[in-house]
Amino acid sequence: MSFIRRTFISGVTKSFYQQQIMGLLLSAFILILIYPKTDLDQSLIAPYFDTVTKSFSLKHQFFLEEIMHVGLRNCMIITAISVLALGLAGNRKGPLRAYVGAYSRPLLWVFVGMILSTSIISILKSLSIHGCPNDLIQYGGNLPYLKLFEALPQGVEAGHCFPAGHASGGFALLAFYFAFRDSYPKFSFVMLGVSIVLGFSMGWAQMMRGEHFLSHNL
Repeated sequence: MSFIRRTFISGVTKSFYQQQIMGLLLSAFILILIYPKTDLDQSLIAPYFDTVTKSFSLKHQFFLEEIMHVGLRNCMIITAISVLALGLAGNRKGPLRAYVGAYSRPLLWVFVGMILSTSIISILKSLSIHGCPNDLIQYGGNLPYLKLFEALPQGVEAGHCFPAGHASGGFALLAFYFAFRDSYPKFSFVMLGVSIVLGFSMGWAQMMRGEHFLSHNL
């Protein structure tokens, strides 16, 4: 408990929690009450859908598939393993302790945050009813399009595509921000920017491939 207090509570003001709560409430309001009334999901992926072939022509494009999807997914896995290894090394006697000893506990919390966030997304995805664009009737598939919180029609198979698992890997780096915010604020804000840019970039790449809608990444 003393570590948790030093790492996360000390220096974290009441206004910080208020900002997080207000941000979450605003996001929930937009997603639940406003976003479902728009056609933004379809509009944003329309440029990537070939109406002649009834397919997403960039689905197997090398950069999007091998670099943005497979490559970055593997990078996130390597990052999580590296963070765990460095965090453990900082707690043990050895040559690395002098270099990473001061960061070992925050690094272990980063690993926990990354694993928890991506695991929760995976569980939610396994329970979801929404299909990926590729699987929808209007894009050459066999599932109906459902609004964000629309009920699954009787006899229709669940799509298991919401929320987006790939983008969650990039957004999982937000754990760096919370773990290092108090002790290394400059680094934490750099990682905040990196995680947001990377998460949205990974999500948009999947949109271009017809694998997700924008709402899946929010």
